[in-house]
Amino acid sequence: MEVKLSIEEDEVGTDTSIKEEVQKDEGGASLYMLDDEMDSMKEEKTARTAEQQDPAEVYAAAQKLANIIKGANVEDIRSTIEMLAYQTDSSAIFNFRGLSRGSLLHIAAATGKSHILRLLLDHVDADLIAAKDDWGNTPLHIATKAKAFEVAYMLIHQARELPNVENILRIKNKHGNTALHEAVLTRGVGLVSHLLREDLEPVYWKNKYQKSPLYLALETDDSEILEVLFSNSLEPSRIEGLAPVHGAIVRRNYDLAARILKKDVKLFAMTDSRGGNVFHLAACMNWPRPWEPSRPRTNHARLFRLIQPETEYLAREQDKDGDLPIHIANKMGYVELIGKLHPISNLLNGKGQTVLHVAAKYGRTSALRYILRHLELGMLINESDHAGNTALHLAAMHSQPATLIPLVLDERICLNHLNHECMTALDIALDRWGSDSTLRKFFAYVLLASTSAVSMDILVLKPEARNEAFSIVQSRKEKPNLNLMKEVINSRLVVATLVATVTFAAGFAVPGGFNGTDAASKDYRGIATMLDNRMFQAFAICNTIAMFCSITSVINLIWAQTKDIDLVTSALSHSEALLTIALAAMSVAFLTGVISTLGKLPWLANTIFYLGLVFVLIITVAILSRYFFVRWHNLRLIRLLLSWNIRAYIYFWRVEAYTLDDSEEDGKASSTAASQPPNGASESRADDSTTAKCGDTPHPPNL
Repeated sequence: MEVKLSIEEDEVGTDTSIKEEVQKDEGGASLYMLDDEMDSMKEEKTARTAEQQDPAEVYAAAQKLANIIKGANVEDIRSTIEMLAYQTDSSAIFNFRGLSRGSLLHIAAATGKSHILRLLLDHVDADLIAAKDDWGNTPLHIATKAKAFEVAYMLIHQARELPNVENILRIKNKHGNTALHEAVLTRGVGLVSHLLREDLEPVYWKNKYQKSPLYLALETDDSEILEVLFSNSLEPSRIEGLAPVHGAIVRRNYDLAARILKKDVKLFAMTDSRGGNVFHLAACMNWPRPWEPSRPRTNHARLFRLIQPETEYLAREQDKDGDLPIHIANKMGYVELIGKLHPISNLLNGKGQTVLHVAAKYGRTSALRYILRHLELGMLINESDHAGNTALHLAAMHSQPATLIPLVLDERICLNHLNHECMTALDIALDRWGSDSTLRKFFAYVLLASTSAVSMDILVLKPEARNEAFSIVQSRKEKPNLNLMKEVINSRLVVATLVATVTFAAGFAVPGGFNGTDAASKDYRGIATMLDNRMFQAFAICNTIAMFCSITSVINLIWAQTKDIDLVTSALSHSEALLTIALAAMSVAFLTGVISTLGKLPWLANTIFYLGLVFVLIITVAILSRYFFVRWHNLRLIRLLLSWNIRAYIYFWRVEAYTLDDSEEDGKASSTAASQPPNGASESRADDSTTAKCGDTPHPPNL
C-alpha cells in the first residue's frame, strides 16, 4: 500500500540525512540544524487535519506497527516509531483504537515487554492508557492477564502522574473485573500486593458473577494470595457479592474459616442473600463427597467445632425463611447436628415450628425418632405452631406416612388435637386424599384412621357444625364425569374380556391333557389325566370362578354402555368386585396348574408354590384393599389390618419421602398443601368445595 511505501522511503531518507549531518558537524552544530528541521516537519505534520486523513491509510499504518510490536524486535519498533513520528498522520496512527486487539498500548502490554511500552507512551495521548478494547479491557487488564507484571507497574506509575485520566485501578471490563480481580485469577502475588497498596477499594467490589477478589482467591486455592488479601484491615459491611467465608465452607477449607474467625468475627458472621450465615450453610451441605461415600458425615461438620462463646449467637439467628441452623440440619436429616446445636439454639423458627414439626413435615424418620427419644425434645410432641398445627398435623398435611408411624405409635400423642381451623390430623389427611388420590395420601389416611377417632370437641367449639356436617359432606361429592366413567368402563371391559378368553381356553387345555382313545376303559376316555390330583382340582375350581366372574363383569359393563348416570355408576360398582375376584382366582389357577405338573420333583414344586403364594397374596391385597376399604372403612379390624400392612410396606421396602420446599402454613385448609415435590408431581389443593371444615366426620371420598 502507499502508506507502507512512504514509510519505507522516509526511513531511508531520514537515516541518511541523520548520518550526513552527524559526520559534518563535530561540534554539534549539525545537531542543532537537525532539531530545526525536525521542528519544521512537525509544524508541517500538524497542518493536516484529521478530516483530511484517509482512514484506510491510518488503519494500514497502525496494523503494520502492531505487527512489528507483536514481533517484539526492539530495533525494528524503535526505527518504525521514529519514522512515523514525522508522518503527517502519526497522531492518528499512534492513537488508533480500531485494531482487533484494541489499541497499540493493548498490543504492547500483551507482549510483556516494558521497554516496548515505554517507546509507545511518549507518542500516544494520555487518555489512551485507560482505553478499552471490545471486551472492556484496559492495557492494565491485558498486562495482568499476560502476567506481565513489570508492564503493569509501569502503567500504574504512568497513570498516577496523569491527573485528568480515569483511575485505571477501578475500571471494570465486561465481566465486571478490575485489575485486582484479574491479578488474583492469574495468581500474581506481587501484583496483588502492589495493587492493594495503590488502592484498597476494589477489594470490596463484586464482578458480574457476584465474586469479589476475596472470593476469587478461594478458587485459586493459593495460600499466598489468601494471606495477602486477608492480611489487610477489611470492613465486612463493604464486601459485595458472595461472602468469602461461605466460599471457604463450600470448599471445606475449614482452616481458612478458622483464620477468618480469628481475624474478625464480623467477617465470619457475614450472611448470604437469603440471610443465612456459616452455620446455616454448613448444616445444609453436611454430606459426604461422591468419591468418599464411606466417610461419616461427622468428618464434614468440622465447622461446628468453631462454635465458641463469641459465635454461639449465630446458631440462634434466623434466615429470611425463618429457619435456624438446627431446623436446616433437621430438614436434611442430620441427627448428629441436632444433638450438637440443641443446647445453644432456640427451639422455634419463624413459623413457630419446632424441630419435631420440621422432621415430620419433611419425612425425616431418623431425626424424628431421635427427637422423640430425647428427654427434652420429646416433650414437644403436642406443641403447636403459629397455625395451631402439631407435628402430626404437618405429617398428615404433607402426606408423610413414614413419619406418621412413630408419631401415632407414641403413647404421648394427642390424636384429636384441633388446629386453628378446627381440623384434626385425620381431617387433613382425609381432605388431602379426597382432593387428589395418591398412594402416599392413601397410606397417610389409613394410618390415621386406624388409630384416631372423631373429635367431639368440635361440637362444643362450634355448635353450628352440627347443622353443617351433612351439607359439607354432600358438597364434597363431586358430580360424576360421564366421559371419564365411560373410559373406565371400556378399560375394565377389555380386561374382563381377556380374562374370560384366557380362562375359557384353559378349561379345554388343562394341565396334563386328556386321556386318549387308548385309555384302559371307555369311561376314562376324554377325562383329564390328572383328575385325582388335588392341585389340579384347585386349578379347575379357581379357573371356573375366574371364568364366570369375568363373564358376569362383562355383562354388567355392557349394560353400562348407556347415558343413564345411575345405571353407569351401579354397573361400575358391581363389576369392580367381580373383576378383582376374577383376577385373584386366575392367579391362583395359574399357580396350582403349574404345580400340578411338577409333582414328580417335590423341591421345585414346593419352591414355586411358596414363591407364587407370596405374589398371590400381594396381588390379592393390592386389588382388593381399595374395594373393601371403601365399602367397609368403618370396620376397625379392616383399618387395623391395612394399617399394619402399610407399616410393613414402608419398613421393608424403604419408602423414601419427598423433600419438600417450604410453604406457608397459615392454618387455613386452602393452604395446607405440601410444596411442589422434586419430581414435579403436583401437590396443589382442591378448590373450596372440597375443603374440609369444622364438624366433618371422616368419610372416604366418592371413588
